[in-house]
Amino acid sequence: MLFITNVFNQGDRMLFGVVAEPIRKDIGLTDTQLALASGLFFVLFSLLGGIFIARLIDRGNRVRILAAGIALWSLATAATGFAHDYLTLSMARILVGIGEATAFPVAMSLIPDLFSVRVRGRAVSIYQSSNFVGIVGGTILAGVLAASMGWRSMFIVCGLAGVIVATVMVLTVTEPCREAAGDRQPVDAYWADLASGFRRVLANSDVVVLSLGLGFATMMGAVLGAWGPAFLIRVHGVALGQVGLLIGPPVGLGGIIGTVASGFMADMLVKRSGQPERMLVLSLFCVLLALPFMAGFVFAADLRLALVSAGAMNFFLSAVIPPITNYTINHVGPRDRGVAATVLLIAMGLVGGALGPAIVGAISDGGQAALRPDALRNGLAFMLLSPVAAGVLVLVALRALHHNRTISD
Repeated sequence: MLFITNVFNQGDRMLFGVVAEPIRKDIGLTDTQLALASGLFFVLFSLLGGIFIARLIDRGNRVRILAAGIALWSLATAATGFAHDYLTLSMARILVGIGEATAFPVAMSLIPDLFSVRVRGRAVSIYQSSNFVGIVGGTILAGVLAASMGWRSMFIVCGLAGVIVATVMVLTVTEPCREAAGDRQPVDAYWADLASGFRRVLANSDVVVLSLGLGFATMMGAVLGAWGPAFLIRVHGVALGQVGLLIGPPVGLGGIIGTVASGFMADMLVKRSGQPERMLVLSLFCVLLALPFMAGFVFAADLRLALVSAGAMNFFLSAVIPPITNYTINHVGPRDRGVAATVLLIAMGLVGGALGPAIVGAISDGGQAALRPDALRNGLAFMLLSPVAAGVLVLVALRALHHNRTISD
C-alpha cells in the first residue's frame, strides 16, 4: 500500500508538468508564473505543512495520517481542473503540496518497523522505485487523457482515483508497532516535542550535509518533471499527445532500475565492510556519473539520443537517493524518524523542487526575446552544476564520517 500510494503521489506531481504548455496558454501565464505555481508555491507550503505533520507522524497513527494526506492531495488535484486564473491554480497546487507532505515521512517511519536493518536498504529502494512508476504512469496518462478530453478533465479524473486509494488505505491497513526508543524518555507536549525533535536532528551535521547533497542531487529530476515535456515540445517539436509516451518510459525505467539496484548494492557494501557509511560511496559515484548524460539530454540535436540520455541520467540520479535516505533514517533515533525524513524532504523540496525549476523558468523568460526555444535549453544547461555540488557535499560527509570512525577506533 505504501508503494501504491507513492505511485499516486508522484503521478499527481507529473500531471502538471505534462500539460504546462496548454495551461500556460489557456490561463495566460508566463514561464516564471508556471514555475512558481508548480515549483516554489507547491514545495514551500508542502514543506511548511510537513514540519508540523512530521511530529504527528512520530506521535500518532501513521496510517490514518497518510490516508488523510492522500484524500487532501487528490481532491486538490481534481480542483486544479477548475482553476481559471493564476490565484486559483496556485491555491490548488498549494493544497496538493500540503497533502503530499505526508507520503515520504510516513513511509520512512513505517519501513524501519517492518524490516530489519540488514534488508532495510532494499526495502527503502523498492519503495523509492514507486516514484518512477508514478512518473511513467502519470506522464503517459496525463498526455493521453489531456489530448483526448482536455487538461481540466484529466485533473478531475486522476484526483478522484486518488480518493479511492485513500479509502482502501483506511479499510485495509493496520498501524504496526513502533520500534522502542533506546532512551525511554517521557514524550513532551506536542510543541515542545516538535522543537526538541528538530533540534536533535539538525544538530547532527552529517544529516544536514547529506540532506543538502540529496537536494542538489534531485534538482535535475525536479527540473525534468517540470520542464522536460515543455522542452521536448518547444525544441524537438513533439506533439502534446506523444510527449508522455516518449519521455515517460526511458525516464521511468532508468529510475526504477537505478533505485532498486542501488538499494541491493548498498546492503551488500555494508555487509562486506561492516561500516554503514560505505553505502554513501555509491551515492557519490552515481551523482558524478549522471553529469555527462545530463549534458546529452540538454544538448543532443537528435530526439532519440536526448531520450536515451534522459533515461541514463535518471538511472544514476535515482541511485543516489536510497543510500542517503537509508543512512539518514538509521542515523537518528526511532522517535525522530518522521522529523529526519521531513528534513530530507525539505532539502529535496527547497533545493531541488523549488529552486531548480524556478531558476530554469527565470533563465528561459530572460532569453525569450533573443533565443526563443533555445532559452529553455540554456536554463536546463545551468543545471549541470547541480551534480557537482551534490558530489562535493556527499564527499564532505564521507570524510567527516571516516574521521569520526578513525577517532572512535
